[in-house]
This record gives sequence, C-alpha cells and structure tokens, in this order.
Amino acid sequence: MTQDTPPPTLRPMTEQDLPALHALTVEVGWAHRPEDWRFVYEVGEGVAACDGAGRVIGSALWWPFGPDFGTVGMIIVSPRLQAKGTGRRLMQWLFDQAGDRVLQLNATPAGLRLYRSKGFREIGRIHQHQGLVQPTPTVAGRVRPITAADWPRIHALDREAYGAERSAALDGLAIRSAGFGYEVDGDLLGFSLCRPFGRGHVVGPIVAPDEAAAIALLQPHLQEHAGRFLRVDTPDDGAFADRLAAAGLARVDTVATMRRGDRPAPAVSARIFGLINQALG
Repeated sequence: MTQDTPPPTLRPMTEQDLPALHALTVEVGWAHRPEDWRFVYEVGEGVAACDGAGRVIGSALWWPFGPDFGTVGMIIVSPRLQAKGTGRRLMQWLFDQAGDRVLQLNATPAGLRLYRSKGFREIGRIHQHQGLVQPTPTVAGRVRPITAADWPRIHALDREAYGAERSAALDGLAIRSAGFGYEVDGDLLGFSLCRPFGRGHVVGPIVAPDEAAAIALLQPHLQEHAGRFLRVDTPDDGAFADRLAAAGLARVDTVATMRRGDRPAPAVSARIFGLINQALG
C-alpha cells in the first residue's frame, strides 16, 4: 500500500463475503475449507477490511461466550497489500464489540507482537497434531456413541471444563459432528466430537475427567479414520499427546494461548483435551 493509497475500510462481515474470506485463507496457507469458514461465521461476529475497490483484504471474528468472556480469531490481512496498521484496526473493532469481556486467542508467531501490544499475555500452549492415522487396536472401555438425549449433559460438561457458555458453538457442531461419550455407572463424564475440516477431519472438542478417559474417547475416532487424515489441537503434552503421536498424528506446530484481562480458573472435574479449533478454543 503506497502513501497515497487510502486505508482499508472496515464493515461488518456478511454471508456474501465467505468466498472472498476463503480465498484469503488460501492466500496465507491456512487449511480452512469454505464449509469451515461458514461454521465460524455462523457462530460468531466478524469484520471485513476492504480496499478502495471493495475487495476483502482482511478479516477478524470474535465469539461471545457469555457476558464476561469471549475468544477472537481468524485475524488475517492479505500479505499482497502490505496493509500497514490494518491488523490493529481490526483488533480495535473486536474490542469495541466485546466491551469489558475478557478475551482469549491462540496466536501464530506472526501475530505475537501485535497481540502483546494490545494487552494480551501468554498463558499456555496449544499443540497441533495431524497426519494419516496408523492402524490402531480396538480398546474395550466405557465409550459409546452419543445420542440426541446426551446434548444437555454435553453442554454442561463443556461449560464446566471450559469455564464459559459455548452453546451456540456446540449447537453448530451438533449438526456437523459425530461423537462418543465416556460413561461411568450411567453418568456421562466426557465426550468427543469429530467433523470434516481442512484436509480431512478434526477431533474436538474433547472433554474428559483425566488422560485415560481422553485417550478412550479418542480411540474410536482413530479406528474410524485409519489410513485417513486426522487433526487434533490439544493443550496436553503428556500421555494423551503421546497417544496422538503413536497413532501417526505428529506434532506439527505449537501456538501461544494469550489472554486479555483476568479470568479465575474454576475448580472442575472435567478438562479440555481437544479444542473445537484454534479460533474458538
């Protein structure tokens, strides 16, 4: 962008922008399909940056998870246009929409400097595992397919493990995913969902009381996708991550989880072992 070129204009994202937004992710090398873009758009709120000809050159979305918390993501500026300052303007739009909410994101290395300058601090790491699933033995356990009757309990488990209300995202996943539950004495204590994404499928969220339960919830997805491409984004770097690697899902990337504002960690009996995606957490 030359000195005489006017800065991009910002406007609310619309459904008609989805093809251009998908092209933007292709340009920066992200794996999202058009269907993946539709999901994050339908459950969130976004802004598009446009050049003087009205072409979409940048994006940002946020997802309100209750009155006090939200996540932000899909923050992209076309590298072709060198739109200096556009990323900061996109972030400010998100802040204006989110109000006083605590905000969280998972940052690529390219965005760390911007996010730090906007008050985000690093609080953890997310590890991206993916690859062709190696043949895996059947493991007997307490895992069964989920049913429509399980969804109220799934909402409650996710709310406990994540510490925020993600009903809109879960409702969007319900029509896109197949899943399994971890049941003990008739009580559902964990769940895992799997849906098409990018080059194949992604498993997430995975909510479980411990690593053994998380591995049990992962196992049927490994069996169903043997020889096919599968992805899991996880904060775990212990036994669960080791199981992913043993199944052919190598760790290919690590990003920083960052937060703007303070959020107390609740005492919970369930944990997040797999993310919906890096944008929604």
